[in-house]
Amino acid sequence: MQTQPAGGDAKPLLAVNNIEVIYDHVILVLKGVSLEVPEGGIVALLGANGAGKSTTLKAVSNLLPSERGEVTKGSIEFRGERVDQHGSPSDLVSKGIVQVMEGRRCFEHLTVEENLLTGAYTRKDGRAAVHADLDKVYHYFPRLGERKDAQSGYTSGGEQQMTAIGRALMAKPSVILLDEPSMGLAPQLVQEIFDIVQDLNEKEGVTFLLAEQNTTVALRYASYGYILETGRVVMDGEAKALAENEDVKEFYLGVSAGGRKSFRDTKSYRRRKRWLS
Repeated sequence: MQTQPAGGDAKPLLAVNNIEVIYDHVILVLKGVSLEVPEGGIVALLGANGAGKSTTLKAVSNLLPSERGEVTKGSIEFRGERVDQHGSPSDLVSKGIVQVMEGRRCFEHLTVEENLLTGAYTRKDGRAAVHADLDKVYHYFPRLGERKDAQSGYTSGGEQQMTAIGRALMAKPSVILLDEPSMGLAPQLVQEIFDIVQDLNEKEGVTFLLAEQNTTVALRYASYGYILETGRVVMDGEAKALAENEDVKEFYLGVSAGGRKSFRDTKSYRRRKRWLS
Protein backbone atom coordinates (compact mmCIF):
# COMPACT_ATOMS: atom_id res chain seq x y z
CA MET A 1 0.00 0.00 0.00
CA GLN A 2 1.31 3.44 -0.91
CA THR A 3 1.23 5.89 1.94
CA GLN A 4 2.65 8.95 0.21
CA PRO A 5 0.63 10.07 -2.80
CA ALA A 6 2.99 13.02 -3.25
CA GLY A 7 5.71 10.61 -4.34
CA GLY A 8 9.40 10.57 -3.46
CA ASP A 9 10.54 12.28 -0.27
CA ALA A 10 8.21 15.26 -0.58
CA LYS A 11 6.55 16.28 2.66
CA PRO A 12 2.75 16.25 2.40
CA LEU A 13 0.80 19.44 3.03
CA LEU A 14 -1.57 17.48 5.29
CA ALA A 15 -0.85 14.20 7.06
CA VAL A 16 -3.29 12.19 9.14
CA ASN A 17 -1.31 9.63 11.12
CA ASN A 18 -3.08 6.56 12.50
CA ILE A 19 -5.86 8.48 14.24
CA GLU A 20 -8.55 7.02 16.43
CA VAL A 21 -11.76 8.98 17.04
CA ILE A 22 -14.28 8.30 19.80
CA TYR A 23 -17.68 9.91 20.34
CA ASP A 24 -19.25 10.25 23.79
CA HIS A 25 -16.17 8.53 25.31
CA VAL A 26 -17.42 5.10 24.17
CA ILE A 27 -18.28 4.98 20.45
CA LEU A 28 -15.19 4.15 18.39
CA VAL A 29 -15.66 5.57 14.88
CA LEU A 30 -12.18 5.82 13.35
CA LYS A 31 -9.78 2.95 13.98
CA GLY A 32 -6.31 3.96 12.88
CA VAL A 33 -6.91 6.11 9.78
CA SER A 34 -3.86 7.40 7.94
CA LEU A 35 -3.75 9.49 4.78
CA GLU A 36 -1.63 12.13 3.09
CA VAL A 37 -2.54 15.09 0.91
CA PRO A 38 0.24 16.61 -1.23
CA GLU A 39 0.31 20.34 -1.81
CA GLY A 40 -1.54 21.16 -5.01
CA GLY A 41 -3.28 17.77 -5.15
CA ILE A 42 -6.85 16.53 -5.21
CA VAL A 43 -7.25 13.51 -2.92
CA ALA A 44 -10.52 11.59 -2.65
CA LEU A 45 -11.79 9.98 0.54
CA LEU A 46 -14.30 7.36 -0.58
CA GLY A 47 -16.76 5.02 1.06
CA ALA A 48 -20.40 4.37 1.84
CA ASN A 49 -22.50 6.42 4.22
CA GLY A 50 -21.23 5.86 7.78
CA ALA A 51 -17.73 4.77 6.73
CA GLY A 52 -16.10 7.64 8.64
CA LYS A 53 -15.41 10.16 5.87
CA SER A 54 -17.05 13.18 7.53
CA THR A 55 -15.53 12.27 10.88
CA THR A 56 -12.07 12.27 9.29
CA LEU A 57 -12.60 15.76 7.86
CA LYS A 58 -13.96 17.07 11.17
CA ALA A 59 -10.94 15.62 12.97
CA VAL A 60 -8.67 17.64 10.66
CA SER A 61 -10.66 20.88 11.06
CA ASN A 62 -11.10 20.36 14.84
CA LEU A 63 -14.90 20.36 14.68
CA LEU A 64 -15.28 17.12 16.65
CA PRO A 65 -15.63 18.71 20.12
CA SER A 66 -18.90 20.37 19.05
CA GLU A 67 -20.28 16.85 18.45
CA ARG A 68 -18.78 15.27 21.59
CA GLY A 69 -16.03 13.61 19.61
CA GLU A 70 -12.27 13.57 20.14
CA VAL A 71 -9.07 12.28 18.59
CA THR A 72 -7.77 9.83 21.19
CA LYS A 73 -4.78 8.38 19.32
CA GLY A 74 -2.51 9.37 16.47
CA SER A 75 -1.70 12.84 15.14
CA ILE A 76 -2.63 15.33 12.42
CA GLU A 77 0.04 17.52 10.83
CA PHE A 78 -0.30 20.53 8.56
CA ARG A 79 2.88 21.82 6.93
CA GLY A 80 4.80 19.61 9.37
CA GLU A 81 3.16 21.14 12.46
CA ARG A 82 0.78 19.21 14.71
CA VAL A 83 -2.69 20.76 14.67
CA ASP A 84 -4.67 18.17 16.64
CA GLN A 85 -3.46 19.19 20.09
CA HIS A 86 -4.44 22.83 20.20
CA GLY A 87 -6.16 25.56 18.23
CA SER A 88 -9.79 26.37 17.61
CA PRO A 89 -11.45 25.80 14.23
CA SER A 90 -11.02 29.53 13.50
CA ASP A 91 -7.28 29.22 14.26
CA LEU A 92 -7.04 26.43 11.70
CA VAL A 93 -8.93 28.54 9.15
CA SER A 94 -6.32 31.26 9.69
CA LYS A 95 -3.61 28.66 9.02
CA GLY A 96 -5.29 27.70 5.74
CA ILE A 97 -7.47 24.67 6.59
CA VAL A 98 -11.08 25.33 5.56
CA GLN A 99 -13.96 22.85 5.54
CA VAL A 100 -17.09 22.95 3.39
CA MET A 101 -19.61 21.01 5.42
CA GLU A 102 -21.96 18.37 4.10
CA GLY A 103 -25.32 19.94 3.35
CA ARG A 104 -23.82 23.35 2.41
CA ARG A 105 -24.81 25.09 5.71
CA CYS A 106 -25.46 28.49 4.13
CA PHE A 107 -26.97 31.25 6.26
CA GLU A 108 -30.43 31.21 4.73
CA HIS A 109 -31.45 34.70 5.87
CA LEU A 110 -28.31 36.32 4.40
CA THR A 111 -27.79 37.17 0.75
CA VAL A 112 -25.36 35.19 -1.38
CA GLU A 113 -22.80 37.99 -1.15
CA GLU A 114 -23.20 38.34 2.60
CA ASN A 115 -22.61 34.58 2.92
CA LEU A 116 -19.44 34.88 0.86
CA LEU A 117 -18.13 37.75 2.96
CA THR A 118 -18.54 35.74 6.17
CA GLY A 119 -15.78 33.50 4.83
CA ALA A 120 -13.30 36.36 5.15
CA TYR A 121 -13.89 36.98 8.87
CA THR A 122 -10.43 35.74 9.92
CA ARG A 123 -8.57 37.86 7.38
CA LYS A 124 -6.59 40.95 8.24
CA ASP A 125 -5.42 42.06 4.80
CA GLY A 126 -7.92 44.86 4.24
CA ARG A 127 -11.15 45.58 2.41
CA ALA A 128 -9.55 45.94 -1.03
CA ALA A 129 -7.99 42.46 -0.89
CA VAL A 130 -11.26 40.93 0.30
CA HIS A 131 -13.24 42.51 -2.53
CA ALA A 132 -10.62 41.43 -5.06
CA ASP A 133 -11.16 37.85 -3.92
CA LEU A 134 -14.92 38.36 -4.05
CA ASP A 135 -14.54 39.29 -7.72
CA LYS A 136 -12.47 36.14 -8.19
CA VAL A 137 -15.26 34.01 -6.69
CA TYR A 138 -17.72 35.60 -9.12
CA HIS A 139 -15.30 34.82 -11.95
CA TYR A 140 -15.28 31.11 -11.11
CA PHE A 141 -18.97 31.04 -10.14
CA PRO A 142 -20.69 33.52 -12.51
CA ARG A 143 -24.09 32.31 -11.35
CA LEU A 144 -23.32 33.65 -7.87
CA GLY A 145 -22.63 37.06 -9.36
CA GLU A 146 -26.06 36.98 -10.96
CA ARG A 147 -27.66 35.94 -7.65
CA LYS A 148 -25.51 37.93 -5.22
CA ASP A 149 -28.43 39.94 -3.81
CA ALA A 150 -30.76 36.94 -3.41
CA GLN A 151 -31.35 35.41 0.02
CA SER A 152 -29.46 32.12 0.13
CA GLY A 153 -32.50 30.29 1.46
CA TYR A 154 -34.25 30.99 -1.84
CA THR A 155 -31.43 29.77 -4.10
CA SER A 156 -31.14 26.28 -5.59
CA GLY A 157 -29.15 23.41 -4.09
CA GLY A 158 -26.46 23.85 -6.73
CA GLU A 159 -26.22 27.58 -6.05
CA GLN A 160 -25.95 26.90 -2.32
CA GLN A 161 -23.12 24.45 -2.94
CA MET A 162 -21.36 27.06 -5.04
CA THR A 163 -21.91 29.61 -2.29
CA ALA A 164 -20.43 27.24 0.30
CA ILE A 165 -17.32 26.63 -1.82
CA GLY A 166 -17.03 30.33 -2.65
CA ARG A 167 -17.27 31.19 1.05
CA ALA A 168 -14.38 28.80 1.72
CA LEU A 169 -12.33 30.49 -1.01
CA MET A 170 -12.84 33.85 0.69
CA ALA A 171 -10.75 32.55 3.62
CA LYS A 172 -7.73 32.19 1.27
CA PRO A 173 -7.34 28.46 2.00
CA SER A 174 -4.33 26.27 1.37
CA VAL A 175 -6.51 23.17 1.55
CA ILE A 176 -10.28 22.81 1.30
CA LEU A 177 -11.95 19.84 2.98
CA LEU A 178 -14.97 19.27 0.75
CA ASP A 179 -17.65 17.02 2.24
CA GLU A 180 -20.07 15.31 -0.18
CA PRO A 181 -20.21 18.11 -2.78
CA SER A 182 -22.36 16.05 -5.17
CA MET A 183 -25.06 15.17 -2.63
CA GLY A 184 -28.57 15.88 -3.89
CA LEU A 185 -27.45 17.51 -7.13
CA ALA A 186 -28.30 16.67 -10.74
CA PRO A 187 -25.45 15.06 -12.74
CA GLN A 188 -24.97 18.17 -14.90
CA LEU A 189 -24.54 20.36 -11.82
CA VAL A 190 -22.18 17.85 -10.24
CA GLN A 191 -19.94 17.99 -13.31
CA GLU A 192 -20.08 21.79 -13.34
CA ILE A 193 -18.99 22.00 -9.71
CA PHE A 194 -16.22 19.44 -10.10
CA ASP A 195 -14.96 21.24 -13.21
CA ILE A 196 -14.69 24.40 -11.11
CA VAL A 197 -12.89 22.46 -8.37
CA GLN A 198 -10.41 21.28 -10.99
CA ASP A 199 -9.94 24.86 -12.27
CA LEU A 200 -9.33 26.15 -8.74
CA ASN A 201 -6.78 23.41 -8.22
CA GLU A 202 -4.94 24.01 -11.49
CA LYS A 203 -5.19 27.81 -11.76
CA GLU A 204 -5.23 28.93 -8.12
CA GLY A 205 -3.22 26.11 -6.56
CA VAL A 206 -5.91 25.17 -4.05
CA THR A 207 -5.43 21.70 -2.57
CA PHE A 208 -8.54 19.55 -2.02
CA LEU A 209 -9.38 16.63 0.24
CA LEU A 210 -12.86 15.60 -0.82
CA ALA A 211 -15.12 13.08 0.85
CA GLU A 212 -17.50 11.52 -1.65
CA GLN A 213 -19.91 8.62 -2.04
CA ASN A 214 -19.97 9.27 -5.79
CA THR A 215 -16.85 7.24 -6.47
CA THR A 216 -17.10 7.47 -10.25
CA VAL A 217 -16.96 11.27 -10.28
CA ALA A 218 -14.39 11.57 -7.48
CA LEU A 219 -11.90 9.23 -9.17
CA ARG A 220 -12.31 11.10 -12.44
CA TYR A 221 -11.01 14.33 -10.88
CA ALA A 222 -8.73 13.14 -8.07
CA SER A 223 -5.14 12.01 -8.48
CA TYR A 224 -5.17 9.70 -5.47
CA GLY A 225 -7.85 8.00 -3.38
CA TYR A 226 -8.45 6.29 -0.06
CA ILE A 227 -11.37 3.92 0.53
CA LEU A 228 -12.84 3.81 4.03
CA GLU A 229 -15.00 1.05 5.43
CA THR A 230 -16.28 1.04 9.03
CA GLY A 231 -13.62 3.48 10.18
CA ARG A 232 -10.58 1.92 8.50
CA VAL A 233 -8.71 2.53 5.25
CA VAL A 234 -9.23 -0.71 3.34
CA MET A 235 -7.53 0.36 0.11
CA ASP A 236 -5.66 3.30 -1.39
CA GLY A 237 -3.80 4.13 -4.57
CA GLU A 238 -3.61 6.26 -7.68
CA ALA A 239 -7.10 7.25 -8.79
CA LYS A 240 -6.74 5.60 -12.20
CA ALA A 241 -5.63 2.31 -10.64
CA LEU A 242 -8.54 2.36 -8.18
CA ALA A 243 -11.02 3.06 -10.99
CA GLU A 244 -9.70 0.03 -12.89
CA ASN A 245 -9.61 -2.32 -9.87
CA GLU A 246 -12.20 -5.09 -10.23
CA ASP A 247 -13.19 -5.07 -6.55
CA VAL A 248 -13.61 -1.29 -6.54
CA LYS A 249 -15.71 -1.56 -9.70
CA GLU A 250 -17.98 -4.10 -8.06
CA PHE A 251 -18.43 -2.49 -4.65
CA TYR A 252 -18.17 1.23 -5.40
CA LEU A 253 -18.75 1.76 -9.11
CA GLY A 254 -21.62 -0.69 -9.58
CA VAL A 255 -20.06 -2.36 -12.62
CA SER A 256 -20.73 -5.94 -11.55
CA ALA A 257 -22.56 -7.84 -8.83
CA GLY A 258 -20.76 -10.49 -6.84
CA GLY A 259 -23.01 -10.89 -3.82
CA ARG A 260 -20.29 -10.24 -1.24
CA LYS A 261 -21.33 -8.46 1.93
CA SER A 262 -18.15 -6.53 2.62
CA PHE A 263 -15.15 -5.11 0.79
CA ARG A 264 -13.09 -6.90 3.46
CA ASP A 265 -14.00 -10.17 1.77
CA THR A 266 -12.34 -9.19 -1.49
CA LYS A 267 -8.97 -10.36 -2.79
CA SER A 268 -7.74 -6.74 -2.81
CA TYR A 269 -8.34 -6.33 0.91
CA ARG A 270 -6.87 -9.75 1.79
CA ARG A 271 -3.72 -8.94 -0.19
CA ARG A 272 -3.39 -5.63 1.62
CA LYS A 273 -3.88 -7.27 5.01
CA ARG A 274 -1.14 -9.82 4.30
CA TRP A 275 1.20 -7.03 3.18
CA LEU A 276 0.63 -5.12 6.42
CA SER A 277 1.04 -8.11 8.72
